[in-house]
Amino acid sequence: MTPLLVLWALAASPIQLSEAVRAQLVDAAVIHGVFEQEKRVKGFKRPLVSKGDFVVAKGRGVRWHTQTPFDSVLLVRRDDISSQQGETEVFHLDAAKEPTVRVVNTVLFSLLAGDLAVLERHFEVKGEAGPRGWTLELLPKTDGLKKVLKRIAMTGDRFVRRLELSEASQDVTVIRIESPQASSPDAGEELGW
Repeated sequence: MTPLLVLWALAASPIQLSEAVRAQLVDAAVIHGVFEQEKRVKGFKRPLVSKGDFVVAKGRGVRWHTQTPFDSVLLVRRDDISSQQGETEVFHLDAAKEPTVRVVNTVLFSLLAGDLAVLERHFEVKGEAGPRGWTLELLPKTDGLKKVLKRIAMTGDRFVRRLELSEASQDVTVIRIESPQASSPDAGEELGW
């Protein structure tokens, strides 16, 4: 990073930072790609690694399809979260019964879509943006989120490329997004959503 860009990043207001990141991010109805997720659990030497594909569809939610080490699908919609392994539903949480589901869903969707307007409601956002990408650090604002998360680090360019979630429990989840693509609204159907 050039010294001039460092000075701009340090002097930039949160609004300028958000605008610089938004200007780079693709605004698409559907974003899809593949992921690798590594979870480091306190007390375990080796991380848990999973791989699969995902679809983020505006107005619909997120479909997170883990293919290895076992096949499962997590659906995150505005009013519910559900998980399936094959034809078996593992769990289903409804926002009408569990009000925190809506907040979790909103944050998850916003992280994967890079929706800073929503993230700024729930997190203090710091970071820097340059011509070839951006880096953000998100610190929870509410006590409810602070009980679960210590911080989130995000990096990207036209797409979110990496998320690191540091949990209050000291577990850390790193998600790497590979081969992200923007698609039209009807692509969600073709992608299994």
